[in-house]
Amino acid sequence: MINSFRNLTLTFILFFVPVQSFTQSPFSDRIDSLITTGIDQTLRCEFDSAMVTFNILKEKKPEHIVGYFYLAATLQSEMMDYESDSRKDEFYSLIDKAVHVGELQVQIDENDSWTHFYLGTTYLYKGMFQAKSGSLISGFISAKNGIAHLKQALQIDSTLYDAYLGLGSYEYWSGRLYKYLKWLPWIKDNRKEGVKKLRLAVQKGTFSKWIGINSLAWIEYDRKNFFQSLMLFRRGLRKYPESRFFLWGYADCLFMLKDYKGAVFVYQKLLEDIKTTTPNYGYNEAEIRRKLMLSFFGLRLYDLCVEQANLILKLNPDKKIEKRIKKHKKQAKEYIKRCKGSG
Repeated sequence: MINSFRNLTLTFILFFVPVQSFTQSPFSDRIDSLITTGIDQTLRCEFDSAMVTFNILKEKKPEHIVGYFYLAATLQSEMMDYESDSRKDEFYSLIDKAVHVGELQVQIDENDSWTHFYLGTTYLYKGMFQAKSGSLISGFISAKNGIAHLKQALQIDSTLYDAYLGLGSYEYWSGRLYKYLKWLPWIKDNRKEGVKKLRLAVQKGTFSKWIGINSLAWIEYDRKNFFQSLMLFRRGLRKYPESRFFLWGYADCLFMLKDYKGAVFVYQKLLEDIKTTTPNYGYNEAEIRRKLMLSFFGLRLYDLCVEQANLILKLNPDKKIEKRIKKHKKQAKEYIKRCKGSG
C-alpha cells in the first residue's frame, strides 16, 4: 500500500496543466511562454529556476490561480525528488492560496473551464501530498473535490482532453487501493477506464504527451509490465535526458528485468547526481545504494555488494530519515552475511 502511494505521487509529480491543447489557451503568448519554460525547467529538475519563472507568472497574473498553482506544483516536485518535506509549510501556503483564488474565480464565472481545470488539479496536488503525509482521508476528500472540478471542466469544454490525465491517473490509483478503501462510497475500481482516459490525454492533449507517458510508465510498472514501462521511460529520457523523474523509473525497470549491468550504470548516474547537485537528506542515497548492493549481488560481484552494504550502514541522517532507512540497514547486514557465504 505504501508503494502504491509513492507511485501515485510520482505520477502527479509531472501532472502540469498544458499551455495549449485542442482548446485555446486563455492566456497571452507571453504567459504561455512562461508556463512552457517553467514546466521544462521542472522536468529537468531545475527547481530554483522554475520557481523564478513561476514567480514572474504570479506577478503578471496576481488575480489568477495559475501562478500559485505552478509554484505549489514545483515545490511538491522538488520535495518528492529530494525525498524531503522540508518545504511543506510553503507548499501548503501556496496551495491554499491557489484554492482560495480559484474558488473566487469560479464564483465569478462558473463556466470558465480553464479555472475549473486548474482548481481541480490544485485539489489533486493537495490530496496527494496529504495522503503521502499520512492524512489518508483528508487526502481523498481533497482529491474528490479535484475530480469534481475536472469533470466540470469537461462538461463546459469537451475538447479539454488534458483533463483526462488527472481523471485517468486518479481512477487507476484509487482503484489500485480499492481493497483497502472500499468502505469509502466514492472509491471504485475503475483501473481499466483510468488507463483509457490516460491514453486519450496522451493522444489528444498536445502538451500532455510527456506527462501522460510518465503516468502510463508508472502504471505499467505497477502492473509488472516492466518491458513496456522501460520503453515509456526511455521515450521520456530522449526528450529530457537528465530528468531524474524518468531516470528513476528507467533504472528500476532495468533492475526488475534483471539487467543488473544496465541498472548499475543508471543508479550510479543518479547517485553522482544527488551527491553533487541536490541536498542529500539520506533517503535517496540509501535507496540507490540498496539497489546497487542487490545488483552487484545478482552479478556475483560480492566485494562490491559488501562495499555498498557498508556504505549504507555508515549513513547517519536525521532521526526521521533514519527511521525510514531502518529496513535498508537491516537488509545491508543480511547481504554482508550472504556474501561471506557465497565468496
